[in-house]
Amino acid sequence: MKSSTDFLPALPKSFLLIGPPGSGKTTVSLQLPKPFILDCDDNLNGPVRFLQTNKRLNQDWFYDSPLFKADGTACPRELQFERAHELLLEAGNDPRIETIVISGLTTFAQMAMLQTLKLQGKKFGKAEDAKILDPQMTQPDWGAYASVLTKWIFWLKTANKRIVIECHMEIKEDELLKIDENVIALPGGLKYKLSGYFEEVWLLSVKTSGIGASLKQERTITTVPDARSGKLGLKSASQLGTSFPADKVSELQAIFSK
Repeated sequence: MKSSTDFLPALPKSFLLIGPPGSGKTTVSLQLPKPFILDCDDNLNGPVRFLQTNKRLNQDWFYDSPLFKADGTACPRELQFERAHELLLEAGNDPRIETIVISGLTTFAQMAMLQTLKLQGKKFGKAEDAKILDPQMTQPDWGAYASVLTKWIFWLKTANKRIVIECHMEIKEDELLKIDENVIALPGGLKYKLSGYFEEVWLLSVKTSGIGASLKQERTITTVPDARSGKLGLKSASQLGTSFPADKVSELQAIFSK
């Protein structure tokens, strides 16, 4: 048994970044120490260009996408989860990498869902047909899918690296209160439990003003929920404040590197 005198609070190791497209989730992730980006959405160009233009991408970083095979050709839809599995294992064992980022949990979850159906021998349509609807998930299917996804989250948390999961959000109506609420864009009931697996749960938002040359965007990180974001599970174990500019993350890199 360990004594309380032996306990030293550690710096946060797990981050859940929630926000709409363009809110700066990947921009934040790229500024954490030596990240590997699992680019599930094939959407790195914008964040990298922004950081390079502003001279804020001044460290080693790594990336790959489960949408493509090792030879650069397109990875079939039914093999993308296995490709993601391969890339995450590689990143977890690479001593150069300090932060593992899943950029696009919504897409990663769809890959996990298809993997679940595949393992049970169910067909789900051709990979090249984006309009194919997946078959109706049964209750056992949902349980198996949630197990696949949570096992990966727990494995990442044991990899002795900082982990970051980026995900979109969607609006759902609370049937009892009749108000619109923000929830994590994730299939199944896992959307309401996901935040419990992370120390830091941040909501990113962007406010745009002006047009043309005078266009200005202000990105903000919020760590405390309001009436609409209560089910997102926002929190900050490191007590960073209720909200702060997303640009401040570059200053936090020194803290996270200690």
